[in-house]
Amino acid sequence: MPAVLTAVTGVTASSTARIVARVRGSRSALPLAICVLYAVFQLVAGPQWTLFPDSYRYARAAEQYLGASREEAHRTALVAFCASRADRAAHDEQLKPMVHESRHALRTGAERSCLNRWIDAPDITTGDPRYQAIFSGRPGYPLLAAPFVGAFGVLKGMRLLGVFLAAGGSLLVFGLLGCAGLNRRAATVGQVAFLVTPLGWWSAQALGEGLFTVCVLCVLWGGLLLLRHRSMVKGTVLVALGYVAGGVTRYSSALVLAAAIGAAATWALCRNRPSRHRGTVVLAAASAVAAGGVVAAIRILGLASSQATLQDTFTHHFDAPEIADPWSALLGLAVRFARDWIAQQAGLPYFLVLMALAAWALARHGKGLGLLALATAFTGASAVVAHPLVQEADRLGVLMWTPIVLGLPLLVDRHWSSVPMTETELRRAGPPRPGTRTEDRPAGRDR
Repeated sequence: MPAVLTAVTGVTASSTARIVARVRGSRSALPLAICVLYAVFQLVAGPQWTLFPDSYRYARAAEQYLGASREEAHRTALVAFCASRADRAAHDEQLKPMVHESRHALRTGAERSCLNRWIDAPDITTGDPRYQAIFSGRPGYPLLAAPFVGAFGVLKGMRLLGVFLAAGGSLLVFGLLGCAGLNRRAATVGQVAFLVTPLGWWSAQALGEGLFTVCVLCVLWGGLLLLRHRSMVKGTVLVALGYVAGGVTRYSSALVLAAAIGAAATWALCRNRPSRHRGTVVLAAASAVAAGGVVAAIRILGLASSQATLQDTFTHHFDAPEIADPWSALLGLAVRFARDWIAQQAGLPYFLVLMALAAWALARHGKGLGLLALATAFTGASAVVAHPLVQEADRLGVLMWTPIVLGLPLLVDRHWSSVPMTETELRRAGPPRPGTRTEDRPAGRDR
């Protein structure tokens, strides 16, 4: 019997060792484990996740795509919105030292007040057709949310979709950095950076930011393949899919992104001799076609223009009369916002420090990735400039974090590449191939 137990134990230990070796050797095991851990964290986030006013409109659109009437969709979306906001309000109230009511009582009162206020209204903001047109031209996110809402309800469905989008975005970052030639450790740093920065947080919310960020990452991945002239078909497909999906999700931002990446590709063609090849031409042409397509769609389909969104900003959702010169008003507000933003960054400059480090890494080691990251950051900055609202800046400018998420892993990659391999890692690498000197073996780790 002891001999049998010893044999079984030996076999089990051997099998376990093989499984562990396979998991450690698998390129997808660690990033998937990070996604699972992230999903677990979201389960304990509680009321930190909540519906926004825009979430209500997306939920209403999703219900309509599922066949509900406008009135039914409004009621369903409103019930979910009020429940979510009431839960958050009750949570915040209980943190106040002079509040002694139970959380259930606080939540019930807040939910009833919300429902009574909006149940007979056409929208929780305004029913003005000009305002509604801004959202009707963005069918991408509610179309994607519809199956989740139909299967799990508004709250659970949109929350689950947010987790999938954030996790999917992090996996795209991991793959993009791997495509850029970074080792697994560095690519994992980029994945984690995506999840812990505003890029991950806003991707998980019941808003269009998550889907649009995924579209942007697809464009960046395909653009990198084209700039490095590595896979024309795959790169072109990724760029095309990213632009199309991004256009139906947020066409104004897709227009700016396409124009910025097109300009970056054109600059590379004119100023960077190694980039003068067919891949860069294809990227520039695809971006020009995407930008032209968005402009044509705005005119043909009558989508809300920048003029309409400016009037929405300066009339408080068309509650006040339209102003004569919204562009001058935008300029004045943007200047005041810029002063406030600079003051905030001076007081707590972590974003600027991280951006400086990432920009240095991308400039020295990016090999095309820096241009794409710069174009993406410009897209985020332009959204903030077009809507210089303090309460919206973090969400609208979330793409400004892209250079940080893609640039800092380059520093990690350079560090690990310069650290000699340990004896254990040398044994794992195996004996040198015939004709290869020991000193010629790679010194970097985990390539």
